[in-house]
Amino acid sequence: GDPFLRRTTTVRVVERTGPAVVNVTTEQRAPEMANPFRPFAADPIFDRFFQDFFEPSVPRAEQSLGSGVLIDADRHILTNEHVVARASRIRVTLADGREFDANLIGADPNNDIAVLRAETEEKLPWIPLGSSRDLMVGEPLIAIGNPFGLQSTVTTGVVSALDRSIRSESRVFHDFIQTHASIIP
Repeated sequence: GDPFLRRTTTVRVVERTGPAVVNVTTEQRAPEMANPFRPFAADPIFDRFFQDFFEPSVPRAEQSLGSGVLIDADRHILTNEHVVARASRIRVTLADGREFDANLIGADPNNDIAVLRAETEEKLPWIPLGSSRDLMVGEPLIAIGNPFGLQSTVTTGVVSALDRSIRSESRVFHDFIQTHASIIP
């Protein structure tokens, strides 16, 4: 059925697993700006004078984007902890365009992993978790994600190393699988 052998293993894997990859959007309240004129706030003259020069002290919402994957029929989603840290609202978007709110079930900042649950009763596509116990350096891999909100981006590479530690500005992550794949930060 495929005389030019275009339907490679990579194409078949993406077709099968891609629908379970979600875009994660979070909102978090930005801290209110300090009002340098607070001592005069009780004075209506100063209040009226400065209200045209400063934004009202309404907290602004910040947004972040990340990727996740549906891992079971109960609508649990595996994502990175840094994506959902301090989120006041979490939304997930499926490859088919459906959107749902999600709740944080648990998170482990030391391993940069979090579990969400999509708030819907709809049946959602999911893929079972695999095991990295028998993973070998040099094995091919496929990464599917949503960098910068660009839905269903696919790249391939190989496993470069196992049991790596990664240092960020605020912490050290341990036991990571190093890959050689073009992954947009």
